[in-house]
Amino acid sequence: MWLALISVVVIGFLAYKLLSSSSKNFFKEHGIREIDTSKAVSQLDIFLGRKGLALADDYAYKTMGSDKFCGISEMGHNLIIIKDMELMKKILIKDFDHFVDRRDFFSDAEISFKKMLPSLKGDEWKGVRSSVSPTFSSGKIRRMMDCFNNVGIEWVNNFKEKAKASPDGSATIEAMSSVNQYTIDVIASAVFGMQSGTIKNPQSPFATMAARMSEPTKWQLMKFTFFLQFPKLASKVMKIRIIDEEARTFFEGILEQGLKARMSGSTTKRNDFLQLLVEAKKGELKAEGNDELNSFEKDAQIQGSESGEKKQWLTDQIMNSQSLVFFIAGFSTTSNAIIFAAYALAIHQDVQDRLRKEVSKIAKPDGSFDYDDLSTLVYMEMVLCEVLRKFPAAARLERKCVKDYKDSESGLFVPQGTTVGIPAYSIHCDPKYYENPDKFDPEHFSPEKKAERSPYAYMPFGIGPRNCIGMRFALVETKAALAHLVNSFRIEPTKKTPIPAQGKWVGFGLLPPKGLELKLTPLTK
Repeated sequence: MWLALISVVVIGFLAYKLLSSSSKNFFKEHGIREIDTSKAVSQLDIFLGRKGLALADDYAYKTMGSDKFCGISEMGHNLIIIKDMELMKKILIKDFDHFVDRRDFFSDAEISFKKMLPSLKGDEWKGVRSSVSPTFSSGKIRRMMDCFNNVGIEWVNNFKEKAKASPDGSATIEAMSSVNQYTIDVIASAVFGMQSGTIKNPQSPFATMAARMSEPTKWQLMKFTFFLQFPKLASKVMKIRIIDEEARTFFEGILEQGLKARMSGSTTKRNDFLQLLVEAKKGELKAEGNDELNSFEKDAQIQGSESGEKKQWLTDQIMNSQSLVFFIAGFSTTSNAIIFAAYALAIHQDVQDRLRKEVSKIAKPDGSFDYDDLSTLVYMEMVLCEVLRKFPAAARLERKCVKDYKDSESGLFVPQGTTVGIPAYSIHCDPKYYENPDKFDPEHFSPEKKAERSPYAYMPFGIGPRNCIGMRFALVETKAALAHLVNSFRIEPTKKTPIPAQGKWVGFGLLPPKGLELKLTPLTK
C-alpha cells in the first residue's frame, strides 16, 4: 500500500507541476479571471482528505465580488465557477444540451460503479434516466412506506429499551452509528426486499459491508481526489479502483439472486426497488397519478428519445449498478442529513417542540405514519430544507461541457471538455439570499421568504434534468426518521455534544462530528 501511496503522490505532484502553468494560459486565453484558492486551502490538504473543496469554492465565490464567473485550478484541472443566477439557469436547464455530462468518478476497472446513473454520459445517461425515472415517482415511493414505518418503529423501540435500562431513563446514543442502523435497514428492505437486522445486530454482515462500501478510508479519498484531477491517467493508465472489492462482490451477489428471482417470477411481487426495476425492464411499470414525473424528469425523458428507435437500456449490468447507487450516493448522505437534523433539533428546543406538535397530529396509534399525511407537514418541510441549506450533502454541483458554449450576455466561453462548478454551499450561505445565513432558522423557508428569492438559491439535490433522481426517496426516508424520533422522544445535547457542530468538509461533502452524542428521553403520553 505504501508503494502505491508514494506512486500516487509523486505522479500527482509531477502532473500538477506540468499542468499548473497550462491552466493559467487556459484562463488567460479565454478571458476568464483566475482566482488562486491556495490562500484559503492548499491542494495538498484537499488531496490528503484533510479539507474539502467547499473551502476553495467559497473563497473564490467571495473573492470574485460582482463578477459572474471565475476560474480556479485544482492541481492543474481547470474549473469555471459560476456565481450569476441567470447563468446557472442556462447551464443547468436552458442550455443543458451543452452540459449533459459530469466528469468521471470511476475507472474502466470499476464497471459496476461506472454504469451507475450519476456516472453515465450522453445518450446512455438519457436512456437510463428515462427508463428508471418512474421507479422514483411519488406513487412508487408511496408503495414503500411500510418499509419506512417498520424500520422506524423498530428503531425507536430499540432506543426505548436502552432508555428503560438506563438509570436516568434516557438513552445516550452515538448519532452516526445509531442513524446508520436505520438507513441500512431501510435500504435493505426498500431496495433489496430483505431484512438485514442491523438495528438488533449492528455488526451484521450486511451492515459491515455497507459501511465498507460507503464510508471511504483516507486512502480511498486520496485516490478519489487524484481521479478527479487526472481522470485519464487514473482510469486508462493506472486503472485505479476506489470502492472496496469485497463489499462490491457481496452486494452484487445479493442483487444477482434478487433480480433473477424477480425476473423468473419465482418469488412473490414485492414493493421494493428491485421489483420496480424488473417491471421497468419488462415494460410493466405504469403511471400512478399526475405527479408521476416532475418537470426535470420529463425533460430528461424527452431528450433521451431523440431517435425513433425503442432501445432496451436496462441491461443486467445497468440494473445491478442502479441498485448499488443507493450505497454510493444515498446511504451516508441521508444518514448525515438525519444526524444534522437531530442535532439541530437538540440545540433548538423551540423548533423541536413546534415540529413535534405538527407530527403528533398525523401519528397513528401504532406509531406509524401515512405517506400522504407526511407530505402535508409544512413545518417539517421548512426544518428539513433549513438542515439541507446549512449542511448540504454536496458543496458543489458540476457539469462537463460536451460542446463549445458561448453566452453572449455574460461573455462566458466554455470550451468542450471543461468542467463548470456551481458553488451550492456558498450560495446557501450568501446573505443576499438568506438573512443571517449562519443562524439555523426554518423561517428561511416560510412561503413568504421563499417567494422573495430565486428558486435557484437552494439546490441540495441539484437542479435541472441531471438533478438527484433519488430525491423523493431520500426526503421521505429522512422525514419518516425525524417523525418517529420527535413523536417518541425529546432530543437533547449531552455534556459532550459540541456547540456549534464541528462538521468536517471532505471532498464534496460535509461530515458530522465524529462521536457526536445525543440524549433521547421517552415522552410521557
